[in-house]
Order: sequence, then structure tokens, then C-alpha cells
Amino acid sequence: MGPTIRRICLVGAGNISGAHAEALKAIPGCRATTVVDPNEAAARALAKTWGIENVHGSVAAALDSGPIDCAHILVPPQHHHAIAAEFLEAGIPVLLEKPLGVSVQECESLTALAAKGGATLGVNQNFIYHPAFAKLLALVSAKSLGPLRAVDCIYNMPLRQLAAGQLGHWMFDKPVNILLEQAVHPLSQICALVGEVGEMAALATSPVEISPGIPFHDSVDVSLRGQQGQAHLYFAMGREYPVWQITAVCDDGAIVADMIGNRFFTSERTRWLEFLDTYLSGRRVGRLIGAQARRNALDYLLATFHLKPRSDAFFLSMKASIEAFHRALDAGETPRSDGRFGAGLVGVCERIATTAFTEAKAPRATPAVGTPRRFDVAVLGGTGFIGAHVVKRLLREGRTVGVMARTIRNLAPPFYEDGVTLIGGDVNRGEDIERGIGEARAVINLAHGGGGDSWPEIERTMVGSARRVAENCQRNGVAKLVHVSSIAALYLGDGSAVISGRTPPDPRAEKRGIYARGKAESDRVLLNLHAQAGLPVCILRPGVVVGEGGIAFHSGFGFYNNEQHCLGWNQGDNPLPLVLAGDVADAIVLALDRDRATGRCYNLVGDVLLTAKECIEVLGEATGRPLRYHPQSVGGLQAVEVGKWLIKLLIGRGGAYPSYRDLKSRGLTARFDCSDAKNDLGWRPQSDRAAFLRDGIEIYATPIGT
Repeated sequence: MGPTIRRICLVGAGNISGAHAEALKAIPGCRATTVVDPNEAAARALAKTWGIENVHGSVAAALDSGPIDCAHILVPPQHHHAIAAEFLEAGIPVLLEKPLGVSVQECESLTALAAKGGATLGVNQNFIYHPAFAKLLALVSAKSLGPLRAVDCIYNMPLRQLAAGQLGHWMFDKPVNILLEQAVHPLSQICALVGEVGEMAALATSPVEISPGIPFHDSVDVSLRGQQGQAHLYFAMGREYPVWQITAVCDDGAIVADMIGNRFFTSERTRWLEFLDTYLSGRRVGRLIGAQARRNALDYLLATFHLKPRSDAFFLSMKASIEAFHRALDAGETPRSDGRFGAGLVGVCERIATTAFTEAKAPRATPAVGTPRRFDVAVLGGTGFIGAHVVKRLLREGRTVGVMARTIRNLAPPFYEDGVTLIGGDVNRGEDIERGIGEARAVINLAHGGGGDSWPEIERTMVGSARRVAENCQRNGVAKLVHVSSIAALYLGDGSAVISGRTPPDPRAEKRGIYARGKAESDRVLLNLHAQAGLPVCILRPGVVVGEGGIAFHSGFGFYNNEQHCLGWNQGDNPLPLVLAGDVADAIVLALDRDRATGRCYNLVGDVLLTAKECIEVLGEATGRPLRYHPQSVGGLQAVEVGKWLIKLLIGRGGAYPSYRDLKSRGLTARFDCSDAKNDLGWRPQSDRAAFLRDGIEIYATPIGT
């Protein structure tokens, strides 16, 4: 009889599910056999990628379908308790992604259910298994440098959702959630070192209201006393330079683990006099760091070319954490990171929030959410950067607005004003478009429809959604559809060309990147519908949009491996087609009432033109940061992209051959003539340079939370 295989159900098919599925593939005796997610497409995609046989839309259906030996719960934290409870009540072991619950009460309920049903409960605090931290923990546990006296942790990290304005994420709903979502990582490491937390003090920065009634503290200092020592945590989110480092101070040395660089070293004394001791110990640390950096780089290259298994620190921590849980199941033991450990971390987060965080100055705003049929203007995909400016402009004119978007939580102030109705929906679903438009006589389509990694996906989402919105407008007798496209739909790589609203979409769009191709094809579809069926559409193509609510490090300036260094699309000497978000909103609203704009395209480029070099220089001066612009040649960029393509080809990932035409167009060397937009729409963009710099670039001087 062969060895027993543990049949595992993955509940949730989001990003983290792939890491669990990949880790389970590498753990003997474990096999993912079931995926549960109400999003059938996501569940089936995960199942196909990892060879998982069964897909279900609910836990009940999965439990009824056949034997399940263990469940990994990978859903958002607010759903942890309800879903885990179903398995625990059935006596099935559960491994929950962090945090264990959203409150101590939820955690205690889960641990009680686990005890009652005789089921093992674990929480995937994978960073206590991070390779560098694991070495530190082993030395501390062995007292290799003497007894532990103190632990210091710096956790200074970027936060992608905050930078992108994606504030609908659960972690922004209330201040404690950012701790439960992010701070549990360093806290898990601290508690693994010093044990259960007793006394504690915490001091946070003043909050910033990121949405009406939603305060956000960007950093907090925490001092705590554990059973085995004292600890300090500096926790900061939304920072550019990532630092995650733990130092354990012992009687006879210090141990340092760097989670970002996956580096580990000790600082110890030698037998020599102090001046020589300092030199020798410093040289030793330098050698260790250099050797680990070389090893990490080599491991990355070998894993990329499939010459060794995946060995990045994050995956290794996930694999080790998941493997430790299943080893504990095999041995009938309690996992290191069990329900009690997870509940303790949630308790610490709650104590920090109670001690350091302030309550909102005003009650959380409640938007008007519903599906009324009557409003003046429907704005689809309107909760983003440009949408906020458009809604503000429409309200100023006294128009009622229906705003449809996939996420309608924690939005900017204009969306909570009287006269705005929020409607949850997706422009890839016809019934949602119908609800979003209602009986509006005018529609503004700001939705891009979603992205994709291939042209068929872009064609289905970006082009398909533009067509669906247009056909719905046609069917329901909408008087005007303003479709907001992009200058990416045009070929802009010819420095001698003058671009106007009559310039057609790139005639060789198939030679461009899939995003630009999608924009060009969407424009063509709408223009054909106007020509053939009389669709009352006006297409607006904003240039490089800057201003309040936008992204300081715009891809129109160049691309970034990190914010400090902008790698130009060219030499960076040509004027860029910049435009303020407020000016774009003005043009959109003006186009609603201009009959002569029907069937026309207009490019929206302002009167103040700066080069990419100048933009980065002004931004650096405004933020006080040492930002640098790096000129590059299009040929050099193409060579790099071809090199990346060859590597993907060698490792079996394939992909389209890099487009020289697309790279050249991204340099934005063509000149724009927007006199048609000014004449036909009465558009008057900002022409004062100082005012443009103030509202378009210097506005980024104060990031959220400072």
C-alpha cells in the first residue's frame, strides 16, 4: 500500500493561492485536489495551472462533493472566520492566511471550534520561516552569542494600493486593519523571539483622512516587553525605500537579518585589541554580505532558467511555513504558528491601535449606493484619478451623476456629495452597463475594461467593453457618449509630425504593444459605429495627465525600476504633451453639450510643455529627493527588450517580439495641435507656467501621511 496523500482544498483563487499551490507541489504527501471560489473563471484558471481536479463555487458544495483532509483559507480577512468555521465544525484541519481573524473575539471563537472538533488550526505567518530570519532565530534559541537582551525591528515599506489610490482594499477600512494586514509580519518575528507580549507602549503619527471619515496613520513606534526580552518596532507604510531589518542584541554580539536582501550576519568580538577587533569584524561582515548577495543573484539566475528549483526568499518562507504545518499534522503536534500564536498577534495589533491611533474626527461618510434609473450623466469607471475631477466639475454645474465602478468603497470626497449615486458594476458585463447608465441622456466612459497579458485578453476586455458600452448607449437612445481614450492610440514617434484630432489611430497598431493596440482598436470600433449606425460619440484623447490624485512618477516621463531613477524613453529633450487633470475634466464636460463634437476625436494637450528631464528636475526640487533622469536611446531600449524576450523564450514563457515602433512612440516626439479642441469645445487649458507647475507637479511634494 502506497503512502497516504493528504487531499487539500484551497478556498480562494486570488494572488496568494498560486504560492500555496506551488508550495504544495513541492511537499511530499500533499496534493491540492479542490479549489473553491465564487469567481468561476479565477477558480478554473488556478485549477488548470496547477492540475487541480475539482472546482466549486462554495464551501458547502466542496464538502458535499467528496473527501477533504485539510483546507487552506486564502480569502480576504473579513471572511476568515465564517469560512474556517465550516471546516473546523466538520473536524477538518485548517491553515488560514494571516491574520487569523479580524478581532480577538473571532480568533478565540476559531480556537474554541478547533478544540471542540479536534481539528488542528494554524495561521500562515510565513515570515517566521524567512531564510534570513530563520538563521537569526536559530542562533538566538541556541544562545550562540549569549542571552537575548533586546530586539529592534525596522519595517519601512512601500504600499502599492496606497500609491495607486486603490483605497477600497479592506486594510483601509479602519486604522487597526493596516496592522492586521501588514504589521503582523514583523510582529510575528518579534513574538517568535521574545514570546508573549506583556507591557506595551505605542506612539503614531497624526492621521491623514484618506477618505471622508477614514483616518490613516502612516507610521507607529511600538515598545513592548516579552517573556524573553524587550523589543522595539518602527512600522511605516507608504514609504519608497524598503527596509525590513531585525537586530537581536545579545550579551556577546548582535545578529542581523535583512528580509529585503535575504542577508544575515553577526557582529561579534575577536580576541584582539579594539582597533584591530573593529577592523577584523568589519571585514568579516563585509565578506558575508558580499557572499550572500552573489549567492542570491546566482540562485535567481539558475531558477529563472529552471536549472534549480525556485529559491527566492518569499517562496522559501511560504514553502517552509506550509510544510511545517503539514509536518505537525503528520506528527499529531501543535504547529509553531497555531491558533493561539495567531490570536496573540491580533491582540497585539488591537492594543497598538487602541493605544496609538485616534478616532475619526467625523463619522465615516456613507455614499448613496443603489440603482436608481434617473440621473443626468452616467460616468462609467469614474472613481479614479480623472473621474474625481469630472464628478467635481459636473456637480459644480448642478448635474446629478451616476458613477459605476468595480470598487465603490473609501473614495475621494466628491463621490459623497449630494447628487452622486454609486453603482457597483463592471463594464465587461452587459447587465452592469445597463444599470450603470440607467436613464441618463449622457454617458462618459472612463473605464478601460481591465488589462491582460495577451492581445486576445485585451481585445475581450478593453475593446469589448468599449463596444458593449457603445451598443448599450445606442440601444437606449443616449444623446451623447464621451469616450475617454488616450494618445497611446496614436503613433507619436515621428518628431516631424503634427498631430491633430483628425489624425487617425495608429494604422500599424498591430506593431505596437497590446495596450496601445487596444486603445487604437477601441477608437476604430467607435468611429465605425458612428459612421455606420450614427452612434453619437465624441472621443477624447488626453496626453500625459498630471495633477491632484495622480501618480507623481508618470510612465510618460520614462519607466522606473525604482522611483529615484527615471529611465527615459529617449534622450528626454523633447517637450512632452502634458495636461492637467482638471483641464481634462473641463474638456470632457464641455464635450457633452457640443453637437459639433459628435463623431469627432480631440486630443487634450495643454499649453505648458516640459521635457521629461525638466519634469523630473521639478519633481525632485518639490519633493526634496535626489531624483535622476537617465537618457537612453531607442535602439538601446530595444536591445534590452529583445534580451528579455530571448530569456523568456529560453525558459518557455514566450511572448510577442518587442516592438521597436512602440518604444519609439513612447518617446512622444510628435507635436500636437489642439486648436480644434479649443475652437469646437471652447476648451481653455492652463497656460500659466507657474500655475501649471504648482497644480501639476509640485502638488506631489507632500505624500499621504506626512
